[in-house]
Amino acid sequence: MAHPEAVATSNAQAFGLIAEGDAAWLTDEVATLTGAAPRSLQAFIAEHAAAFA
Repeated sequence: MAHPEAVATSNAQAFGLIAEGDAAWLTDEVATLTGAAPRSLQAFIAEHAAAFA
């Protein structure tokens, strides 16, 4: 089992990289794999609102 300090350090490093834009890249893989353009989370939730009720 990981020590809490190690987990906290790892999380801080990961969130630091995200904050610096390390995960800000985009690909066309959703469209390539599904044949449909990606949509926003807001659009997905609106289309499936009944499933979240």
